Amino acid sequence: MRESSLSRRSAFLSTIDPAQRRKVEAAQVYFLDYYVDHLTYIANRRMRLENFKTAMRSVQVSAQEVQQSWQNHQLNETNILRRRRSRTREREFDILAQIGQGGFGQVFLARKRDTGEVCALKKMEKQLLVKLNEVQHILTERDILRTSRSEWLVKLLYAFQDQQHLYLAMEFVPGGDIRSLLIHSELFRHPVARFYIAEAILAVSALHSFGYFHRDLKPENFLVDATGHVKLTDFGLSHGHLNRPTLEAMRRKLDRVKDKEFVMQSSSEKRSLSKYAAGRLADQASRAFSIVGSPDYMAPEILYTSLAADRHKEPKASSTSSNDNRSSQYSGTSDPLADAHLGYDFRVDFWSLGCILYEFYASYSPFTGPTADDVWRNVYHWEEVLQRPDFASKEAEDNLTPEAWDLIASLVCHRDIRLSSLSEIAKHSYFRGMDMLHLRETQIPPFVPALQSDADNRHFDDFSDPASMAQYRDVQNKWKDLDNLSTQHPGGADIDPAAFLGFTYCHNRQHRFM
Repeated sequence: MRESSLSRRSAFLSTIDPAQRRKVEAAQVYFLDYYVDHLTYIANRRMRLENFKTAMRSVQVSAQEVQQSWQNHQLNETNILRRRRSRTREREFDILAQIGQGGFGQVFLARKRDTGEVCALKKMEKQLLVKLNEVQHILTERDILRTSRSEWLVKLLYAFQDQQHLYLAMEFVPGGDIRSLLIHSELFRHPVARFYIAEAILAVSALHSFGYFHRDLKPENFLVDATGHVKLTDFGLSHGHLNRPTLEAMRRKLDRVKDKEFVMQSSSEKRSLSKYAAGRLADQASRAFSIVGSPDYMAPEILYTSLAADRHKEPKASSTSSNDNRSSQYSGTSDPLADAHLGYDFRVDFWSLGCILYEFYASYSPFTGPTADDVWRNVYHWEEVLQRPDFASKEAEDNLTPEAWDLIASLVCHRDIRLSSLSEIAKHSYFRGMDMLHLRETQIPPFVPALQSDADNRHFDDFSDPASMAQYRDVQNKWKDLDNLSTQHPGGADIDPAAFLGFTYCHNRQHRFM
């Protein structure tokens, strides 16, 4: 009976607007947290009182000493109650360094004064989030961070807000990201690629187990922790559907580029366009401000859905894939939009993982191009564009094993035949001899960061170094534009307080303030 009731509730929630659904779920979580927290506090307060009485009975003290001890006990209870009622504020954190800068805010390495916790503090302007229709994405990120309980996912420590800003204080993962390791290595040797893609798959599977899919996977979303293992982060585009302005932007972009002639490029040409070239770093940072960004790792069904909208077309004869005819025999159409009305689901994440694995070996993503428009067009025509990379040396050629290429082709393919579960992927010959369910216990990471302290940020960009920040020049210009946008309506006068309902969170409240 209970399972039937939960199924009906889940079915109902899936039919309503995502923003309304989140309010329903946030209200439920709020009241559950409130009563668990309050009842736990009452029980602990009674226990402290009993412990006080027992302590007073066990020693011979004067009435004056008992009175003094009782006053101290009451003062302690008052302090606990005061801390329970206090809100987390920015001033409770000492800012140590800036370690990131994105489209909607900055990320700082910070230490919370009362607990000593080191965290990555993400600060975002409410006004910008509202103007750019990104409120729902930020709330989704907060919900996933709050809900997840996995060693493979970055954890949320605190979420709080003031009149102008939202703050997410997350665990600090000090080893940098996989993108940085790729930049340093150019490409991964087979054992290294195998290790990181296995852990990436486990991290994505952990996210799926909580009922979410990421939808925006790329190498920089995978961080390396202090032990050398991977954690997944950046959940802003996870789950649900893209908001209407984003869909419209994608539709306009695809309408503009999809029918233009595209030029097939050689592996060496693609490698020269690689994101590892210094000139591309600024471009990648700049893309963080795009309403959609680059679709280098985005599954084609997301693009097709955004372009097709409600347009349905009759199936036509299939085209021939340049890399593997199994893709075309399942697509059933030469028109990519023919089944776009079917939408997309968690399988889009496995496409992205295939693109990431390709880049591990080739040093460039499979659909890279000189411009973002070229990348969009390449993904749109992916069956004609995808091909096994060529290499300048036999060593690099042999590094991409037949098993590795087969796994890539089993992920970067039509969704109906795409490997789309941990159990399926773990059985692939690429992972023969690897215990994927116990990687943290059985595998030695290829890179373990050497750290001098819990606040060591050497594996992140130095935002105080003008030379290092030259690559962020375009980003800084974008920030000036965003500042102009936010000052058009200063003071947050147009912000609905209910828009950020249920945002506040404290990860250890029940242990500290009981």
